[in-house]
Amino acid sequence: MSTVTPLPRTQHGGARDGRPELSVAAIAAAGRRLVERVGLDALSMRNVAAELDTAAASLYRHVVDREALLLAILEDIAAGLPVEVPGRTACERLQNRLVAAHDYMARHVWVLHILIRGEVVAENALPFSNACLQDFLDAGLAPREAATAFGACWHLVIGELLDEHPLAPPREPTQRSIVMSRIAPERFPAIAAVRSLDLHDRGDGTATVIGRLLGAFLS
Repeated sequence: MSTVTPLPRTQHGGARDGRPELSVAAIAAAGRRLVERVGLDALSMRNVAAELDTAAASLYRHVVDREALLLAILEDIAAGLPVEVPGRTACERLQNRLVAAHDYMARHVWVLHILIRGEVVAENALPFSNACLQDFLDAGLAPREAATAFGACWHLVIGELLDEHPLAPPREPTQRSIVMSRIAPERFPAIAAVRSLDLHDRGDGTATVIGRLLGAFLS
């Protein structure tokens, strides 16, 4: 009776040439490393193949195209969104979960530039969304109110990240700071009154703002 001798493995778990075995997870991990090192524009099947030291054609047996690769990377990142968080009340859990999600996504801001296109959703993000909606429901909101509240909180998180965490450090002085410095108080008195405030130093950071928004919905 004949037997099949498997290829010898390396200590990294790949075949005998030392390259890792290909899978959707391995390809997505390589794509994620590439994007977070070089930027989203560098994501291509050819570049990911080079990252894995293989031919681009070999990737297509696992990932059909760049969009499928991008979705696999999004799923990988979405899996890290917080679900189980401490908190005695629904409001406390929502506060902790939303702040943790903000801090987590701040390390992957480039993902938001994909999500705001509105054409993709990561299934691995559903446990996070479900937990937030359930806490709003447990706090006494009707389903429509819960959906509105969750949408407002999530949009706050996304908006703050896009506004305060650019993909690349801006050149100083920024165009924004130049425009703000030229504001005439007699024309825009309200803007002039607040333009010099550092809201983060005043305790009006993300956690505080999320707490105030939750308080408005749950009071």
